Amino acid sequence: MSEKDIIEDGNKIPPPKGGFRVFDSHIHPGFEKKDIEKRPGCMRLWMARDGVTSQTQMALRMALGDPNPTKPITSPDEIPDFGVHTWIKLMNENGVEKALLMGMDTVSDPPYNEHWKVPMEYIKEEFLDPYPDRFVAVAGINPKADKSEKIETVYKAKELGFKGVKIHTPTAGYPNDRERCYPIYEKCVELGLHVEIHTGVEEIRGTRAKYQDPVYVDDVAVDFPELRIVQLHCGAMNNPRMAIWNVIRHPNVYTDITVPHPMLMQMRYYMDLEHIRMLEQLVPHKVFFGTDSPLILPIYSTALEFIKLLPISPQFKKALLFDNAYNFYCGDWREKQAQKNKKEEK
Repeated sequence: MSEKDIIEDGNKIPPPKGGFRVFDSHIHPGFEKKDIEKRPGCMRLWMARDGVTSQTQMALRMALGDPNPTKPITSPDEIPDFGVHTWIKLMNENGVEKALLMGMDTVSDPPYNEHWKVPMEYIKEEFLDPYPDRFVAVAGINPKADKSEKIETVYKAKELGFKGVKIHTPTAGYPNDRERCYPIYEKCVELGLHVEIHTGVEEIRGTRAKYQDPVYVDDVAVDFPELRIVQLHCGAMNNPRMAIWNVIRHPNVYTDITVPHPMLMQMRYYMDLEHIRMLEQLVPHKVFFGTDSPLILPIYSTALEFIKLLPISPQFKKALLFDNAYNFYCGDWREKQAQKNKKEEK
């Protein structure tokens, strides 16, 4: 097939599986083999020697057909065949219509200063431009950068068609930091963008667990009532009860339930059925399905089927798996908010 045919084929929407349309609201690009050395921190997944990331890497390599998944990878040439085509194939095989791509731009605390960056330009060129029917994206933003640089990032995200910006709190710091973060939020409100705030866990060197507690999202929601906020991971393995309360209390706070690992979701310290049922009963329209792939790529089908088989209503499954995310990321509320702000300025 020609490149044109491949792209045309990739934009075709796969039929639903099991009767449910699917929008994966949380996947991480940047780990693709092509030019990976140009994306700081992305080799970390493939070179991990310990921790959860190491175990994930081996399972991922097995799923990609690596004949020796336990052999340490030391250079980009040794990475398995993993590219944009891998994402399209994964989505098509599982009946996933759309996916939200997470841009990254963050640096962990000293003395480690681990950098993780997946630039907007890369995401736009490799994913958004060729596959507009399959992908939308948010841009990574570094709260530790100079104020002018942060404001420019928000403007650029808007210009390039990104839906919002993401703050990776474990490396970036507290999301309620008035000096570092509030200028970002002010500009997002002005331009009609939303913000995604990490409230899960992370094991990159130099991360601090205290930064990622969803209790600090409460401050942001109170101080910026017009800013739409998505809590990533719903406080899993951290403080899921507080995360759920944020979604219940604040009209402007939403959440995803990334990572829906069937084993972990049996545990109340993670995000079990009790938490899911509470979300269903109180805020069924504010919850998104997400996977954190490629981290769970080896069990993607299993995780998706697990959600489809949960003892929750078909109506909530439909909303969780597709409708809520589609309405949020593809709706016209951003433009309406931006137009409203312009009128108020006059």
